Amino acid sequence: MPNPPRPHGQVTPAPEEVNESIRHLMDQPATPQRTEAYQRLLETWAATSADRLTEAA
Repeated sequence: MPNPPRPHGQVTPAPEEVNESIRHLMDQPATPQRTEAYQRLLETWAATSADRLTEAA
């Protein structure tokens, strides 16, 4: 199922793509820019994964 379009015609990435981006980012040296990028990626992951999560018993 495709993800809904984002503003300006951008396609929302799949959670798996975001995970791969996070893994790649964490291979980079620790910098303030990496920290900011990590936070943005986590927010994107949360937004794209919300409908896939199930509540624990």
